[in-house]
Amino acid sequence: MSSSWGAVCRAKQGQTVSGDMYFVQEYAEGKLIASVIDGLGGGVEAARAAQLALNTLQKHPDMPLQELIRQAHTALHNTRGAVIGVVRLDIAQAQASYIGVGNIGVQVYSRQPIKPISKNGILGFRLPTLLELHYTYDPGDLFVLYSDGISQHFAQDTSISIRQPPQTMADSILAGYGKTSDDATVLVIKTSEHA
Repeated sequence: MSSSWGAVCRAKQGQTVSGDMYFVQEYAEGKLIASVIDGLGGGVEAARAAQLALNTLQKHPDMPLQELIRQAHTALHNTRGAVIGVVRLDIAQAQASYIGVGNIGVQVYSRQPIKPISKNGILGFRLPTLLELHYTYDPGDLFVLYSDGISQHFAQDTSISIRQPPQTMADSILAGYGKTSDDATVLVIKTSEHA
């Protein structure tokens, strides 16, 4: 059984286009890449920057993460720029790797001490020294990636059930913690229970 996931993306109040995007792709047996991208500002120009980053991920899902981020950085040179969080899961090995540039948040529901962090920077403008983090997780763990339109306080909310389907969980986090003043995106990935 492969991992299941759910996602929700809402434009900020008064905008019809969100500058946030998410991406999930199983690109090989038991391999999955997932990302939340937030184009700077809002509206069409923000969406254009996010889309260019997403295109890079779609074209090269199996590329080493650092190389992938560098390619996306190059693709965004003539845009407003974007921030990005990318997680890669190797389901068979229960291994996760993560790179974040800018303020994409990650919350992992696990008994393991998994606390991914992103480095300050902007794709297209100022790429930081990339920090690639590696973790071993427990099958069934949940990875939640979210843009800064979501208050990080949801992570302390014990009323959010991690047993509900990923889509239901994404919807409830947005409903409870989404800011109307910003584009808001939540991506929830539930890793498969059996490797």
